[in-house]
Amino acid sequence: MNKTLIALATVAATASFSMGAWADTVTKSEANAQVEQAKGDYKADKKQAKADYNQNKEDCRNTTSGSVERACKKDAKAQEKQDKADAKLDYKQQKADIKASTN
Repeated sequence: MNKTLIALATVAATASFSMGAWADTVTKSEANAQVEQAKGDYKADKKQAKADYNQNKEDCRNTTSGSVERACKKDAKAQEKQDKADAKLDYKQQKADIKASTN
C-alpha cells in the first residue's frame, strides 16, 4: 500500500513540475503584449521620478535657502537619477524574463 502511494505521489509531482514548465511559456503575441506593458510601466516610472524631483525641488525652494537649498536640490536630483536607474533596471529584467519564457 505504501509503495503504491509513494509511486502515485511521485507521478503527481512529476506531472505538476512538467505542467508548471509548460504553463510558464508564452506565445510570441503574448510576449509582445507583455513587453509593451513593461515599456508602459517603465515610461510611467520615469514620469513619476520626474514629478517627484520637481516636487522635491519645489519643497527645497520653499523650506530652505542658500547652501542648504543647493544641497537639497542636489539630493533631489540624485534621487531622481536613482529612481530612473531603478526603473530602467526593472524594465530590462522584465524584458529578459519575458524573453526567457517565450517559446
